[in-house]
Amino acid sequence: MRQRAGFTLIEVMIVVAIAAILAAVAIPSYLDSIVRGKRAAARQVLLEAAQFLERNFTAAGCYDFADIAACRSRSGAATPRPSTLLRAPAEGRQSHAVTWTFAADGQAYTLTATPCGAVGANCPAGAESSFVDADCGALTLTQTGLRGAVGTVADCWRR
Repeated sequence: MRQRAGFTLIEVMIVVAIAAILAAVAIPSYLDSIVRGKRAAARQVLLEAAQFLERNFTAAGCYDFADIAACRSRSGAATPRPSTLLRAPAEGRQSHAVTWTFAADGQAYTLTATPCGAVGANCPAGAESSFVDADCGALTLTQTGLRGAVGTVADCWRR
């Protein structure tokens, strides 16, 4: 007598069911970690831009102009905006557009990181135009350190 080699249909179905269960758990967790990583990159760029603006304020006396004379006259050379502080992440495929908004007197600012998939995001070609952070949306940071988000601020800025 010769024994048959191979798998039974029930054994194959058990393996397929186990693989489906693992995929059902792993894929959402993986996608969530991708979103959290992109959110962390946006937070990092916002914090770096805030440091840049604080250094400019210390040297010039305002946030929106590059030197003391321009700050006093409210005209002249504007604060330079490094390209690495206008996009998140600073390197690689862009997922967030970072905008800088200044108060009329130059004594306050608001930095906003908007996901490229959001309406009104100013992202170039090649950016992740389908990326939307459904939980947090746009992240904001002001000169006072006030942090904002569409979702819960504590959760969006913590992880």
